[in-house]
Amino acid sequence: MPANDPSSDPFLPQLIAQAFATLMDDLHRHLVESGHDDLRPTHYLNVFRFMDCDGTRPTTLARRAGMTPQAMGELVTYLERHDYVRRVPDPTDGRSRVVVYADRGTQAAETATKYFADLESRWVEVVGKGRLTTVKSALAQIVGMP
Repeated sequence: MPANDPSSDPFLPQLIAQAFATLMDDLHRHLVESGHDDLRPTHYLNVFRFMDCDGTRPTTLARRAGMTPQAMGELVTYLERHDYVRRVPDPTDGRSRVVVYADRGTQAAETATKYFADLESRWVEVVGKGRLTTVKSALAQIVGMP
C-alpha cells in the first residue's frame, strides 16, 4: 500500500490511547522524580482525578471509577497511610466521611498541574499552537465540553 493510503493510518482510538499512555508514563516518571515514588498510576487514575475540591465520599469515588467500594477503600487507605488524602466528616452529613487532599496529595497535585502545563508547551513545540488548539477544541466537542 502507498504511504499516503488512508487504510494504513492508525485508528483514532489507537492514537488517543497511545498519547494517553505516553502522558501517563511521563506523569508517573515526573511524580517519582519529585519524591512521590509511592504513588502508582491507579492512584491518580482511580482516585485523584475523581476527587472534588471540597471532598468526595468514598462510595462516590468508587462509582465514578467503576470500582467496588471495597477496592476503592483499599486505595484510599493506602493513600491515607502515605499522607496523600484524609477522611474527614462530611460537612453536609456528619454521619458520613469524605476524602480530601492531605499535604502530600496537595503537593502531588501541584506537581501534576505543573507537569501538564509543561506537557502542553512541549506539544505546542511539536505541532504548533494552532494545531494543538484545534485538537483540544475537537476533543472537547467530542466529549461534550463547552
